[in-house]
Amino acid sequence: MKALYHKKSLTDKLKETFSEIFTNETIPTQKHLTDLMMSVIALNGFQSVKYNYEHFIQDVSDFKLKSYYYTLNESVVDINDWMSAMVHTAVSLIPDHLKEQPVILSADDTITEKSGEHFEYCSVLFDHAAHHGSSYLNGHCFVSLMISVPVMENDKIRYLSVPVGYRMWTQEETKLKMAAELVKLAMKAIGTERNVILCCDSWYPKAEVTKLPEEFENLDIICNVRSDTALYELPSERTGKKGRPRIRGEKISLNDFALQEVKETGMCAGAKEVMTNLFKKHPVTAIVTESKSGSRRLFLCTSSPEQLHFDTNCQGIGKAAHYAETAVSLLPLTIYALRWHIETAYYEQKKFWSLGNYMLRSKDGIECLLNLLTLVYSLMTLLPFLDSYFSFLTDVSPQQARFLLSCQIHQDLFFDAFVRQLKLIKNTFSHHPTSILCFVST
Repeated sequence: MKALYHKKSLTDKLKETFSEIFTNETIPTQKHLTDLMMSVIALNGFQSVKYNYEHFIQDVSDFKLKSYYYTLNESVVDINDWMSAMVHTAVSLIPDHLKEQPVILSADDTITEKSGEHFEYCSVLFDHAAHHGSSYLNGHCFVSLMISVPVMENDKIRYLSVPVGYRMWTQEETKLKMAAELVKLAMKAIGTERNVILCCDSWYPKAEVTKLPEEFENLDIICNVRSDTALYELPSERTGKKGRPRIRGEKISLNDFALQEVKETGMCAGAKEVMTNLFKKHPVTAIVTESKSGSRRLFLCTSSPEQLHFDTNCQGIGKAAHYAETAVSLLPLTIYALRWHIETAYYEQKKFWSLGNYMLRSKDGIECLLNLLTLVYSLMTLLPFLDSYFSFLTDVSPQQARFLLSCQIHQDLFFDAFVRQLKLIKNTFSHHPTSILCFVST
């Protein structure tokens, strides 16, 4: 690879940070992936492998275009290693005095629309957020996971939220199983010493996902569920009589919850410990919210709210902090507010990061490219906390950070080309002194 003149340039620092994600890849593959990530920043986006190669990569690399296609489509790259590295990087930013604060995982899925029939696993999908007159579109569905970690900023706790990665739904396995596998991958990277909370909407608290707290003792789930979910009272104490004791009490409805007003939210909420069919024999905390219009929502938390260590003096949760201030039993709703960050990431990645504009046709190639773009997006948020050299990016969005770094990269390239040209002229004059007269006369 063509090295820049300044050994301590911003470009070199970026390359060092990016290469740490790919420690398990071969050296040529590391260079290919790093070049692609640098091109995304330098060109403020990604149009195609060919475009990014012709407009940036070929100026800083000796590799041919074909090798970059090979890296994305056929080389043996392990996306799981990238995801684990991203989780480990995010968790490493947590200060020692915030170790009791939970790490938040958010699972969800998103759809990208594609035209044509040559993309693998492209199918007709239902999109509840469609805005083109029909609720169905032709495209791909991706299951993703986001991690949110606590850091200190301006003497207050702030949760940094970054996507971990994406997996394409192929209908060969359920989205529930895919989400559970992503969570397991993240939990192995996080370890057993930290409390982790998984937040998800009403689609995911079923099957493999609801079994996760049994597999990981330090994992709890806070989820929204259907309002018609069956709820039961806790079983009564054993009487000593013969026979198998009841595992749950009488069935209850949302009307059995005592609601209280939550200031500045326009909502009323109430909590109660119950039994459900979703989590079988384990009691959970059920929370009911009611808006001014009378619509109700139901949330479940697998842990007792009193056992959750969460500082409500936290940036980014807004009015949701008032739930915890109203009653400790409503703390799960305050934590659940952090799940919205995954929706923000979907919007930004689709709007500014070309999440759905890929032209690769194979499943492996698409997953590799999307996760590569996701790494760049996530690192734009983490860089100011990884290295004080990037502190000027602390309060900017990922796309703003990309633009600022793009300007600096082009500046580094300009000075590198300028210095190399001066060296060429110096070498020419040193070997051919008479050429100075010709240079001056021209």
